[in-house]
Amino acid sequence: VLINTGVSISKSVLGAIPYVGSLLSEIFFDYRGRLKQERINNFIEDVQQYLISQVDEQEIDMDHIRSEQFGDLFESIIYKVSQNSQKDKINRFKLILINQMIAPYQTDYSETFLDIVSKINEKQIEILNIYRKVQEGEIINEDSLMERTLLNADHGIKTSDFRAPQYFNLEKDVYMFYVQDLVSKSLL
Repeated sequence: VLINTGVSISKSVLGAIPYVGSLLSEIFFDYRGRLKQERINNFIEDVQQYLISQVDEQEIDMDHIRSEQFGDLFESIIYKVSQNSQKDKINRFKLILINQMIAPYQTDYSETFLDIVSKINEKQIEILNIYRKVQEGEIINEDSLMERTLLNADHGIKTSDFRAPQYFNLEKDVYMFYVQDLVSKSLL
């Protein structure tokens, strides 16, 4: 009752603003609600289609789906989907949800991971993935080859300089912004 009263009062206050009040009320209360519901509906349909086309029913961990942890994760993902218009992020949320249905990963940091997904873009995820591969030795860092004299001055061994903006098809300023943003989030 209190929430409905608060919404009614808010609609009245917005409606009283000269010239644009009713438009603001429509945008804030009606349109936004329909938009969020549409995002959720589309997300659920995408999950359903993916499961039907890509996953065998026996692969799904039904015990985990019935768990409180999965319910909390599902609720968090639905909320983040409703707040997000970027298709690549919504797709990533879908993959996280489906992965948790098939191969549950128990962690206390699921909310943190979901926040990271919602706060960085696909190019930043690509940058993080390359840095991870370098750290794990899948990609050889050109600087370390030079330091260990495994690479001569004319670059006789072909390697990738993963810190160059061109490696990611980005302009230098955009690349620097992405890297600094990742550093500020303590991800790099």
